Amino acid sequence: MLGNNNDRVIRRLAEKSVRNNRNRSLILAAAVALASFMLFSVFTVGLTWLDMYQLQNVRLNGGEFDAVLYGITDGQYEKCMSDKDVLLAGTVGIAGSIEKTETDGTVGAGCIWADPVFWDEIMAPAREWVRGDYPQTEDQVMISEKGLKSAGLEGLDVGDTFSAEYRDSEGNLSWKTFSISGIWKGYGDGGEFYVSEAFYRQSGYELSEVASGRLYLDLKPGIMTSDQQQTFTDSLDLGKQQALFFTGDMGYSVPIFLGLAGIAMVTCLCAYLLIYNIMNLSVAGNVRYYGLLQSVGMTERQIRSLIRRQMCMLGGGGLAAGLLLGGAVSFLLFPSVIRSLGIRSSEVGTIEIVFHPAVFILTAAFTALTIYAGSRKPVKKAVSVSPVEATGYRGTYDRSGYRKTRRGKIFPRMALEQLTRDKKRSTVIMASLAAGMSVFLCLVTLLESEGARSYVYIYRDADMALTNDTLNMDEKDGWKQLMDGDFLEKAEAVEGVREADPLLCAEVMVPWEPDFVEKWLEEFFAMWMYAPYEDYREKYQEHPEDYSTFLIGINESDFDYMQENMDIAVNKEDFLAGKTCVLYRNSLDFTSEQLKGTEVTCALPDDPGETRTFTIAGLTDENYYSGAGSIFPPVIIVSDQVMRDYIADPYVAKLSLFYDETYDEAAEQELISLMESSPDANDFSCSSRLEAKENVEKAQGNMMEVGIGIALILALIGLMNYINTVTGNIQNRQNELAVLESIGMTDRQRNRMLIMEGLFFAIGSLALTGTIGLGVTYVIYQALNYMGAPFMVPLWPMVGMAALVTAVCILIPLAAGSRMARRGSVVERLRESGQ
Repeated sequence: MLGNNNDRVIRRLAEKSVRNNRNRSLILAAAVALASFMLFSVFTVGLTWLDMYQLQNVRLNGGEFDAVLYGITDGQYEKCMSDKDVLLAGTVGIAGSIEKTETDGTVGAGCIWADPVFWDEIMAPAREWVRGDYPQTEDQVMISEKGLKSAGLEGLDVGDTFSAEYRDSEGNLSWKTFSISGIWKGYGDGGEFYVSEAFYRQSGYELSEVASGRLYLDLKPGIMTSDQQQTFTDSLDLGKQQALFFTGDMGYSVPIFLGLAGIAMVTCLCAYLLIYNIMNLSVAGNVRYYGLLQSVGMTERQIRSLIRRQMCMLGGGGLAAGLLLGGAVSFLLFPSVIRSLGIRSSEVGTIEIVFHPAVFILTAAFTALTIYAGSRKPVKKAVSVSPVEATGYRGTYDRSGYRKTRRGKIFPRMALEQLTRDKKRSTVIMASLAAGMSVFLCLVTLLESEGARSYVYIYRDADMALTNDTLNMDEKDGWKQLMDGDFLEKAEAVEGVREADPLLCAEVMVPWEPDFVEKWLEEFFAMWMYAPYEDYREKYQEHPEDYSTFLIGINESDFDYMQENMDIAVNKEDFLAGKTCVLYRNSLDFTSEQLKGTEVTCALPDDPGETRTFTIAGLTDENYYSGAGSIFPPVIIVSDQVMRDYIADPYVAKLSLFYDETYDEAAEQELISLMESSPDANDFSCSSRLEAKENVEKAQGNMMEVGIGIALILALIGLMNYINTVTGNIQNRQNELAVLESIGMTDRQRNRMLIMEGLFFAIGSLALTGTIGLGVTYVIYQALNYMGAPFMVPLWPMVGMAALVTAVCILIPLAAGSRMARRGSVVERLRESGQ
């Protein structure tokens, strides 16, 4: 058959078809609009987040770098300089510290030398302005506005001088006069004094020392996997004390990127399923029409053109509406979404939404691809039916010509048979519903657990923890008993406080002996010290009281918690009786098995004859017991009762508080008032789960509403798919249902059958959500779960979602069946269907 050039006719037919099938056209256009809106939103949020995240990290880190190496050997520096993946390598050296000035006695700011690469290139993006020049002579310093204020030097300017007490590499203090060569303002710590290379060379420090040398690396790869990071680390052949740390850009951005990409994929899938189903139903309902068009001369190519014109009209309108909607809500909604993904306005300022041309191109491309993929098979079906076949087409589902009679209740059996007549279509409907519910499940689980995954860790998951900061002071004369017996009684008496567990602490010394202590000190110096152990060995033997450590006392609950995280089982009775102890490992290369059974002796510094000997039962890595300051001997952990028997009045170093009700604001406020009423209130530090929760909720803003909104959009697409399919299905079954009514089926029985069909759809979609959807949610959760919080699905949101989906799946078939019944009597419907 020869084709005719009927482009104008085809265009008019396409326009007429869109108008005549108004309901389906509106649903399809709405699906495209929602899909394009979602894609536009995802791409816009993704690009904006990436831009803001990079800016935030530059400002938080005080420079633009990806990794920092502690301690630098000449070989490692040459390796980094010659590595093709290293763009920049900036050197920094710690050159002692400024302890005090004439106007401030507690400065404690580091002196830092930065080479030109670090100062001029790596650090430059984190600075707002600089006045003056970087120090060149030994007496010059560069300091920020913030540093001037914190050192009590406010009001000084470039060229002014000041005196400060300086601590060198040997710990010696001396007063020096410095001249301010420059002042800067920017981000990062900002309290340091930047000094010249000449100053660093005379400070006594070496770049090879971990305490001094830093090599900041700006790497070429934007993202490095854990394996790639490990390979790069291994290539540097690090020493025992050295460490290479990568910034958060290299890891945290990957889950966020994959999460946004996953939402885009699910959006495309939902839109594809709906477009495919609508087009499939539309083609099935117009097979006779397409056959008639072929019989009057329309070619297959022209039928394809007709359907594609319809899709272009609906798709173009939906795409335009989606882009306009996305642009309209961007300024109102997206900044809160960006903040909820971890961007801090305090660091990046006003969040500016990125409208990149690529966003529009990608949105249009993905939407067009979805429309094409969704309509491809229905178009192929439309052109494959010949005019003769179209004349006798009835759109029936069951092609086998017979059905085997089965046992069982008739209505559930008939409903199940209806689902299995067209397994592909039923699967599409359930997958579409499950996709929206899975996104809802994922978002709600992540948002509900945001606090648990982000809160500051508190020992034993306590509600509040108080710390005696005076025990961190080098001068032991400044140590105070902040939490004495009276304070503890008042804390325990606070209404709502279930438990108050003190961590006892006392200074002890460990006399030198050639076996265990010698072994421990050798490993400690190899791990943490720069001077060889031989330089201190004789001093320690003669005066162990100069190298004191801490004896830590814990109660039974603390022991149970400690035991859960140890690599060896410890006999509880022996520990509580004072026969055994546990040591804090302090990152040394010892295992519990190596030291188990070894004896350790401790003595009181003021009374060396008063000793206690314990058998080591194991090692712990819990830094809650780490003590304070630079400690050579091991920190010894024993039962609190044993400690009280040994030491009359031990310090309470920390206090863990547990509430009857988590996040009890009244109890928390009373405890804070108790702490603030102390004459030494400034010497406390406090960690609070309630405060952390409030900070997370503040950062989240309205992210829960946004997340639910995203899930509802996808769920709406799935429901539109279900509504359209079920309505069309019942319409096509008009003849079948009329026949059933003619042989005695009542309205109530018909409704029971339709309810069962809806229930099967709901059960199928919920099953997919509870298996595949839950599995995907778990994987995403663990990827973001850097705090190790337990995985837990929020019960009531999921119950509400399941109830809503079940109700919709039941009510839609009932409404469609009732509407069909109202269209006329059984005879009229049979006649209308062509019987």
